[in-house]
Parts: sequence; C-alpha cells; structure tokens
Amino acid sequence: MKMRHLKPRMVARLRGQPITIVVDPHGKPQRGAVLSLVKIVVWLAEEWCAIVSQEKNGTLLICDRYYHDLLVDPIRYRFGAPLWTARLIGKLMPQPRLWILLDAPAEVLQARKKEVTPEETARQCEKYRAFIRQQRNHVIVDATQPLDKVIADAECAITRAMVEHEGNRG
Repeated sequence: MKMRHLKPRMVARLRGQPITIVVDPHGKPQRGAVLSLVKIVVWLAEEWCAIVSQEKNGTLLICDRYYHDLLVDPIRYRFGAPLWTARLIGKLMPQPRLWILLDAPAEVLQARKKEVTPEETARQCEKYRAFIRQQRNHVIVDATQPLDKVIADAECAITRAMVEHEGNRG
C-alpha cells in the first residue's frame, strides 16, 4: 500500500523545491492560462505513470486528494485557464476504482480546519457531494462519527472494492 498527497512532483523536483502542505490555499494569485495548462498536463502524465507503476507492482494507491479536487476548488490550485480545459483533462485522468468522500456538515469541517471562509467550506461541501454522486463507484462516509468508526467504514469500502476487482479479473 502506498499513500500519496495530490501535488505534482515532477516540476518541484526539477526546481529543487521540497514538497510542502499548503496552509493558505487561497492566499496566492492564480497562474496564467498557459502555465495552468502545462501544470495539469504534467499531472496527467504523473497520474498515468503512478497508476501503471502501482498496478505493475500490485500496490494499493491511496490518495487523500485527487485531480478532480481542482474542479471543486480551482483557487486552491491557482488555476488560471478556463475550467472547461480542466474538465477535459479530467476525462483523460485515470479514474480511481473507488471514490471515498469523508463527509460532515460544513460547520463541523470549519471547526476542524479553518483554511477557507465558512461560506467557502459550505460551497465546497455541496460541490464535493454533487461530484461524488456522479462517480460510478463511490462511498460517502459520515466523518462526524468517532475516528475508529470512520476508519473502519473506509477500510470496509476499500476491502469490498478490492475483492470486487479481483473477482472481475479472475
């Protein structure tokens, strides 16, 4: 099993920059359209390389964010190109076998992590819920439950998806 946080690594490595967690996702200005498009094409290449590598090694890859997060919160990614271009590239991205949304009311999420305004948190919650319901294989886990129950629900969904995948391969 391998866990990965969504962040394009190729450009950061070439520039010698450390991979860091963003604490103020809406604090920087958006990039220009050309740079934004280059960045998502790099993401596309990285995602396909990661998927091919992980499947070849038989490794379960778990991402805490995925490319489609850009469609919900383009400001976080400083995306300056038309959003339709991001949706188009999103159709070319390898699709996860399972989508898991850890869901809670906006007020609960805002109390846990105040990265953005309460209004933005509420907007994103609605967008994530609408997005996840459009995905073929998805599970919505109630993140207001105790942590051990949230983990158990997510593990159960992952195990079920893995068993179904193995059944379909055999």
